[in-house]
Amino acid sequence: MPRRDWPDYSVTEYVLCGLFMGIAVICFIYAGYAWANDAPFDALEAGGGGLLLLGGCVDPVGYVVDTLTFPWRESDPAGRDTWVTRSAAGLGLAMGIVGFVGNWLS
Repeated sequence: MPRRDWPDYSVTEYVLCGLFMGIAVICFIYAGYAWANDAPFDALEAGGGGLLLLGGCVDPVGYVVDTLTFPWRESDPAGRDTWVTRSAAGLGLAMGIVGFVGNWLS
């Protein structure tokens, strides 16, 4: 019997990726709703959260592990495409912070 190549993703990664994508879509829908109702800071918060979750879809298990252990890690983060994850997470975090501070000040 020939040897089979196993998929790159495990079942856990598929489930986490689906969960991240589903919640990211909900965040983007809410961001659109907030933008239409003239609540730009709520839209920034929701859009930032959606980007944070969408960045985690590249390597969901690595993203969760890196997110939970970043204060104690001295090595480079794990992941398949870390520049995508870092870019989405950085932009999402910036948008979320701007939205949070804007809501707090107003």
